[in-house]
Amino acid sequence: MEHIQYLLRALCASQDVILHLRRTDIARWSANVPRRHWMISVLALVSLLGPGNSFLDYVFHVPVGHADSLVDSDPALAEVDFGNEIRFLVRARSARADDPLTSVLLLYRVDESAVQNTGVPSFQPGAVVSALYRWRVSGVLLPGAEVRYQFQIETKSGAKITTPEQSVTYNDTRFDWRQVKSGKVTAHWHSTDANTGQAILDEATRTLNRIEREFGLVPDRPISLYAYVRAPDYASAVATSGRSLDYAVGAGMARVYVLYAEPNTSEALMALRREIARTVFDQKTTNPFSPPPRWLSVGFSRYVAGEDVPAENQKVLTDFAQNNRLLALKTLAGNMPTTDRERALALEESLSAVKYMAGAYAPEKIRAMFDAFKDGNTVDDALKKGLGNTLDQFETKWKNSLRLGLPQKPNTANPTPRAGGATSSGNALPRTGSGTGSATSASPGPESLAFVDLVFGQSVDFWQSLFGERTRYVLLGALIFIVTSVGAVVIGSIAGAIRRARDEG
Repeated sequence: MEHIQYLLRALCASQDVILHLRRTDIARWSANVPRRHWMISVLALVSLLGPGNSFLDYVFHVPVGHADSLVDSDPALAEVDFGNEIRFLVRARSARADDPLTSVLLLYRVDESAVQNTGVPSFQPGAVVSALYRWRVSGVLLPGAEVRYQFQIETKSGAKITTPEQSVTYNDTRFDWRQVKSGKVTAHWHSTDANTGQAILDEATRTLNRIEREFGLVPDRPISLYAYVRAPDYASAVATSGRSLDYAVGAGMARVYVLYAEPNTSEALMALRREIARTVFDQKTTNPFSPPPRWLSVGFSRYVAGEDVPAENQKVLTDFAQNNRLLALKTLAGNMPTTDRERALALEESLSAVKYMAGAYAPEKIRAMFDAFKDGNTVDDALKKGLGNTLDQFETKWKNSLRLGLPQKPNTANPTPRAGGATSSGNALPRTGSGTGSATSASPGPESLAFVDLVFGQSVDFWQSLFGERTRYVLLGALIFIVTSVGAVVIGSIAGAIRRARDEG
């Protein structure tokens, strides 16, 4: 009640002043008594309702004051234990012993994600709490990931606060990292060989220069490269559930990891170029509405990496186009097919379509298409605004070029030999199919055996699981045996009929 006491002291002081006033002043003051009584009443009411006064709480059991004056906390903390977990800790207090803290919730986001995740820390409710949340991140987070976090704290009566957002970086603390930077690219590596960092930095720079030269695209954000020189270290850092481990993998729109070790440096640089291209593609097309088509992303990254369609595969694509058996690009807007033969065909189609696009359209048109995707346009609208064609129109032009056997411009930038002539993604060559509209088995074999697929159709896949690469030869032998047996039966039946007719005659 200190506000009322202060008001009474002020009134007493005023009374002393009044006693010393002249009679005329007292008369003037008395004339204004009603107004002064009103002012004093207002001040008294304000003092009763003032912050920190418990009068209303005592009488009506209504808490007064703002929530942030009832709950307080120390700055939240985050500790990284690389390869295991991130520990989040906060200490908070309630301003009232009879209103304990009963709820603590961790809110966090990873990198550019708009999804807010929640975690329930362990703590004991009370006037003062220390809450701890352990997030197991092994196989979930990749090095360099930024985690933004804050705590939401609430009392039993419902008063709550949310701590300011903070961030922690999930760094690979096992090594002393070195770095070298050029433009928007920073290369990190942990070996003592200075050439490692410079080699991946130079390759990334050349790749970005090609993307700018041929497509007019430059990255919107800096890109960080992390080079590991030992396979076990690399696998333990970037292997996650559901991710196929290549010589280079990307995370988000700003980080690329590469295993750069002899004797596989050529494969590493090829994979690095692919991931640099994918990173730029994502930066230039990602929007909150819909993702760009998968075939465009895959084809663009493979094209920029310097991959080309082998001559044998080019012949197959031409044959499929002439027989209207190519996979429709609309079906490749999402994930790639899961069967080996259709996946192999989808990858080659994606690369072929982007190669055609790069040769048939000016860089400014392709850049305008990327801008349209960034704005959230549909596939048809984005291609129309950029290339001047809808997806169907573009696909028709591309397929017509294949049907006519028109030569595509060789992709000679940054060529890297591939062992055994295989594609860098390890796909077998697509073969002539069963005529059902989908590609057939991708097992190797001479083109002269393609008619086996026409005879046995979809069953080729089943037999291939048993006989592997020898499937067509086995099926060919079975076909010859069947034809010979049937022929022998037919010929024997005819010969027997002729003999019986001769004997009866």
